[in-house]
Amino acid sequence: MAQISVIVPVYKVEAYLHRCIDSILGQTFSDFELILVDDGSPDGCGAICDGYAARDSRVRVLHQENRGVSAARNKGVGIAAGEYVTFVDGDDWIAPEYLEILYANAVRHRAEVSVCDTKWVEVYPAASA
Repeated sequence: MAQISVIVPVYKVEAYLHRCIDSILGQTFSDFELILVDDGSPDGCGAICDGYAARDSRVRVLHQENRGVSAARNKGVGIAAGEYVTFVDGDDWIAPEYLEILYANAVRHRAEVSVCDTKWVEVYPAASA
């Protein structure tokens, strides 16, 4: 059983999904499972998720008809095996030490919940010539 279940609801985030998943799989803390919930995304997200699952045994993929982000998160929680659960949006990415720091603090303080701050980053497309 993994210590942490990372749940990512996936819907129309094809342009960002590789960065998101790569940031999770590149964590300094490796005792986690990654649950990708394809919420009926009409783009190539489902195939991207399946590709990662074929290459990394920590990745599990669920496909469902579009029911919204909350239903996707709940579906992921329903199969999560980790002692702790965290959510990452499909158009976000996390720092390499994210899981390590949150888990270490939870264990050190015998906490049921470990939280962190977020950083808002705006990405602008390159200007056209």
